[in-house]
Amino acid sequence: MPKRSKAQTQQTIELILAEARHQLLMLGYEGMSYTTLSEATGVSRTGISHHFPRKQDFMVALEPFIVDSLRMPLDTTSTINAFMTSWMQAMHANGDFKATLKLCFYLLISGKADNGAAFRILKALQKECEQHMQTDLTVAFSQLLGASLLLCRQKSEGHAK
Repeated sequence: MPKRSKAQTQQTIELILAEARHQLLMLGYEGMSYTTLSEATGVSRTGISHHFPRKQDFMVALEPFIVDSLRMPLDTTSTINAFMTSWMQAMHANGDFKATLKLCFYLLISGKADNGAAFRILKALQKECEQHMQTDLTVAFSQLLGASLLLCRQKSEGHAK
């Protein structure tokens, strides 16, 4: 079998990561597996595990993209109140925003996965927003995360009934 070029390898990695991001948001951390990724991408489970030996490696590789996707719907050009309002609007209207936060909460709380990626994502998001706004958002960020966690739990418990 001929050796794959660096460009082909990078293309395969990007394909795997795009599908991993999709499955993490749609199926959750527990629902995504090497099998589901293989079926969706056509890359063998061995091929996927060659690039991502541990499941948590997907989160590490996706960190910058996740931070950017969380920051996009947020108003970081105005006041702290506008920032907080944009966050809550994103929680209600932006499915990817809410699903991404839910994934981070799952990783932080469940203990079933390395939570380092979730901590780094949330810390990087706070730092980027603070840099854009040139203000400390520690209190606002804590309030927003708490409110978001409650919203995620309410919806989950509502579906379980």
